[in-house]
Amino acid sequence: MTTVADLGGEYTGFEGALTTSTGGALADVQFDCKWGWGDVDIPMGSGRRAKKQLPGSFKVTTKITKVFVHDEADVLLGYALNDTPITGTAGSRLSATTITAATVTPITTDPATPSRITLTISVAAITTAGTISVKGTDSNDNEIEELFVIPDDTPSTTVFTGSKVFKTTDYLTVYEVASTGGAKVAVDSLAGNASYTVGNPKVFDLVGTLTKGAKSITVTLPDCWFKTGGITWTDKNKTVDVSIDVGMYDPELFEADVVG
Repeated sequence: MTTVADLGGEYTGFEGALTTSTGGALADVQFDCKWGWGDVDIPMGSGRRAKKQLPGSFKVTTKITKVFVHDEADVLLGYALNDTPITGTAGSRLSATTITAATVTPITTDPATPSRITLTISVAAITTAGTISVKGTDSNDNEIEELFVIPDDTPSTTVFTGSKVFKTTDYLTVYEVASTGGAKVAVDSLAGNASYTVGNPKVFDLVGTLTKGAKSITVTLPDCWFKTGGITWTDKNKTVDVSIDVGMYDPELFEADVVG
């Protein structure tokens, strides 16, 4: 019996990979890329039951289906919305202020760009549990509020990190929280998050590759963009999947390389 190293050369999904020129490789992905010619019908006159056909315009159709991975969120969600995300800016929004139950303190400085926020406890520990809220607006000027649960015996220097993104920070409100040692709380904004509003979609090159040993097939799609975006989940026994249609500026620039 003759043993063939690559079992005849058939490919499976294991050999496939998809990369973008700006976001790197995508994980857990199904890549569906098809191309073809449109039909041009030519009437052949009386007595003929059919028409001649000629190849017309060339078209590339591409769809990506994949499991949603958080590290790819900027690509999967952001690319279809805007080519320039707004990133958070670090800075002080409210300097350390003595914690007093049932008080509202105006916050007079806003982040330079929409950002997440932190609360930092200083000076002394918390002796009575409660909540502290920050109210403000989001990137679309809607009013938002984030509640931070402050447990008993929270030590000084504890930092609570929020998940909401604030365009403006307007008020800090203390509910029940107290400290016999005179604890203080400060509000700061964080760098690092990305906020996307509707603008021009990001343009990138898309490369799909099947590689098996020294043999490969690569299709390259220059100047692409995501035509659709979204996120849907159903129940805990299923992954969160995304399905994205891909547009291509000039299908004539499509290239397929067969190596080996």
